Amino acid sequence: MGVSPAYTIHQYSEGIYKVVAFKGNRDPDFVHVRDQEEEQHYDTKLNEAFCRAKSMVLQYALCNPWDYFFTGTLDEKKFNRYELDTYQQKLSQFIRDKRKAYGTQIQFLLVPEQHKDGAWHIHGLLSGLPSTALRKFHYPEPKHLINSDYLNWSDYMYKFGFCSMAPIKSPVATAFYITKYVSKELSRRGGDLGKHLYFHSRPLKKAEKASDVYFYNPGLDAYCIHDHDFCKTGMVQNAPWYFPYQWDGVEVSDEISLVPPAPLVPEENFQPWQIDPFYEQLKIEL
Repeated sequence: MGVSPAYTIHQYSEGIYKVVAFKGNRDPDFVHVRDQEEEQHYDTKLNEAFCRAKSMVLQYALCNPWDYFFTGTLDEKKFNRYELDTYQQKLSQFIRDKRKAYGTQIQFLLVPEQHKDGAWHIHGLLSGLPSTALRKFHYPEPKHLINSDYLNWSDYMYKFGFCSMAPIKSPVATAFYITKYVSKELSRRGGDLGKHLYFHSRPLKKAEKASDVYFYNPGLDAYCIHDHDFCKTGMVQNAPWYFPYQWDGVEVSDEISLVPPAPLVPEENFQPWQIDPFYEQLKIEL
């Protein structure tokens, strides 16, 4: 019988790690068996899909370099703003076409959001757009955008509708912010469970397993501030590769100061902008 780790560490990017502390019986021969009613419970599946989606969006957001925070809408004169399936297909093909036209590897991580009237728009992260494809806002576009550092992607605007590109200044805060748009309501809109919670280009980097820790470690436990059914998790920022072993007496080097890294806590008040995309679309059309 093998020994299972007490903690697993995954690296998201240089200096950023996720700690998973396992609970209870870690015997690999012990299996939790759900009864049929639990397995088929819709809310349970919905919650699992929601948690997986948020986890993957955070991985893709932290593990890849991004240039812009993107908001894109649909002009009702060009597309049906209430058909998310069509929007997703058309937008994915549009980006593939622009890759060829621009000669660059455009990458995207996009999360749909439903407006109050049921229409759809998109928030997300983009990279690889050439500067020649972007421009500053100008009249008759909104004055506060003209006076800002936001940019307009003209090709998207002509094809779909209003859009805005905010240069990313805080990658970590932006990564946590984009996960806020992943919502359980998207799963309840019908179709496959968890469908359309997010979509992304391929390939994107994901977190990589860095190490396992087999003994109780109070330092690692302190990072795990999110409680789940079978584990606790937490993020660590500005950490060296050896941080999981700083608490058990391992001496990496006499020249290295073993100062514990800080838990990664998202900025609660981080707001890349305050824009109602459909209101902006209306003002442009007027």
